[in-house]
Amino acid sequence: MGKVFGILALIFGILGIAIGWLFVLFFNWGPYILPALAIIFGIIGIIKDDSKGLGIAGLILGIIGLVVGIIIGVFLFALIMALMGMALYP
Repeated sequence: MGKVFGILALIFGILGIAIGWLFVLFFNWGPYILPALAIIFGIIGIIKDDSKGLGIAGLILGIIGLVVGIIIGVFLFALIMALMGMALYP
């Protein structure tokens, strides 16, 4: 089949880490889409592609991007709740 799914996983994994955190500013679900696609294509790439290295790299980058997105989301949620509490009770 070639390296198609591995390359897609690697591209989505890199984009998920590089610009995924910017989507937090515009969309609630933004930082989770690209890493999720990297994980899906990474698993397919490991199963179907001839070269499994790109699929593994994309899978690892997708997992890292997903964890970073969750951490940033929780931090921003806590920050917003703290700021709202300060505004309500000065």
